[in-house]
Amino acid sequence: MAVQRPPGRRGRPAPVPGRHFDDGRGLNAFADRIAVRCHRCDTPGWVLASWQPYRWTVRFRCTGCSVALDSGDWVGAVCMQGRRPCGYCGHQWLYVHRRIASGVRSPATFPARCGQCGRSSDVDVSATPLRDAEPADPHFGLPLHLVEPTRAGLLWAYNAEHLQALHDYAAATLREHGGVRNSSMFSRLPQWMKLARHRVLLQRAVERLQKRLLQG
Repeated sequence: MAVQRPPGRRGRPAPVPGRHFDDGRGLNAFADRIAVRCHRCDTPGWVLASWQPYRWTVRFRCTGCSVALDSGDWVGAVCMQGRRPCGYCGHQWLYVHRRIASGVRSPATFPARCGQCGRSSDVDVSATPLRDAEPADPHFGLPLHLVEPTRAGLLWAYNAEHLQALHDYAAATLREHGGVRNSSMFSRLPQWMKLARHRVLLQRAVERLQKRLLQG
């Protein structure tokens, strides 16, 4: 039986030492302020976002090269997709589905070989943002500033609040959850972060990123 607790700030359960309670918040709960690096000059900066009904309003201004990004811009990894009938035999659909990393310029067409006649035709493609392809902010696809490799896997975070949430999770010896699980950030963590044997490793990695954030 789950332990009943009085509500804490914003109606969340009050923290109990040694226990972690998953209140169902998704990763987007931390997406209003994200520490990133400029995709052009690698200068650290911040993506600032505010949630209005049904959409985010977002901005990024680089203090190094003065590049500006606003809602709707995307500079991260993309998926290029397209299809067309074979330009020679016409009987076989040709498909293109390619992942393109951030910073790589992609052409407007890709060649595809027909499985029936064996000849290649150019296929027009369109780009779709890949928001889970690499450690990047979900608004523009900028590389994250708070990234730390460990022997078990890669740790990344958006901001100080996100880091603290991960630290509290790592430090807990008992982990509980509310009614909603699949949409919560903690339910979607990589498996290595959930293992008890990696608790100390995760805590220390988080603490290194917290120091980096304080140092700017």
